[in-house]
Amino acid sequence: MTITSFAYFNHAGLLTASLSVLLLAGCATLPPPTAELAEAQQAVTLAGNADADQYQPDLVASARAELSRAQAAMAAGDNDAARGAALAAAAAGDLAAARSRGQVLEQDLAQRRAEIGQLRAQLGMPGEEAALVVVPAPIADAEAMAPEMRLQALDADPRYAGRGAYERLRAHQAVDRLAQVRRSERAEAAVVAARRVGVAEVAARNELLQQAVDRAERSRNELLVEASRNEAERARVEAERLRVQAQIQAEETERLRAYLEAEAKARQQAEEVILDVGGEQARKLREAREREAELQRQEAELLKEQEAATDPGGT
Repeated sequence: MTITSFAYFNHAGLLTASLSVLLLAGCATLPPPTAELAEAQQAVTLAGNADADQYQPDLVASARAELSRAQAAMAAGDNDAARGAALAAAAAGDLAAARSRGQVLEQDLAQRRAEIGQLRAQLGMPGEEAALVVVPAPIADAEAMAPEMRLQALDADPRYAGRGAYERLRAHQAVDRLAQVRRSERAEAAVVAARRVGVAEVAARNELLQQAVDRAERSRNELLVEASRNEAERARVEAERLRVQAQIQAEETERLRAYLEAEAKARQQAEEVILDVGGEQARKLREAREREAELQRQEAELLKEQEAATDPGGT
């Protein structure tokens, strides 16, 4: 009995040791999560480049903290913890970048539509623009739903058909992983799955936003061209008005100049006539005076002759 028990425990110990060796060998074959860490680092960097510190500060801070935790776990040789933290950091970084881009697109769309409204009013085109791209609002309380339910709702929504295909693929992979992981890893896998589904939702909506921004940009450019044409036409009309006005002023000036010249000529002619008349009168007066003097001379001679005739003695 003692021998049997010893043999049993010896066999059990050998079995346990063999299993331990196999488990250690299996763990040793798993490579370090260098690819996951690199992806997480890239996601955090892209989030920073997308101004996530301004638009999604809490989420990008979580991504950086999880990346630091993954790097620390990697340095400590805990590959499982490093891999889980790296996946969470990458998902957080991608979600922060997607949400930040969405907020930027929302602002761009609002600005474009405001400019379109101003241009339409300026051009006398009241009313809203036709064929606007309708962008649905984000699903309310979506984070309270299970990731698989959110993903099903996204796939079933015809407004997002074919949009965010790559992000949906990663969301499906994360949801499938959530269903397969051990209980101890489920909480972290659920966070990653929720974030990946969120990325897919935001990416699909961002594509619609981008389409709306592009459509609004084209409409704004068309209105700007029309406004430019109208402005050019107004400038042409104003230039023509000024040209006609200048021509009228030139003609009026020419008429005034001709009138003044005619008046000056008439005045000169009148002065010449006056001078001519004055000269003739002076000539006549001179001739009259000369005749008068001649008559006086002749009268004096006659008187002298008469006196001589009446005085025979020659006294």
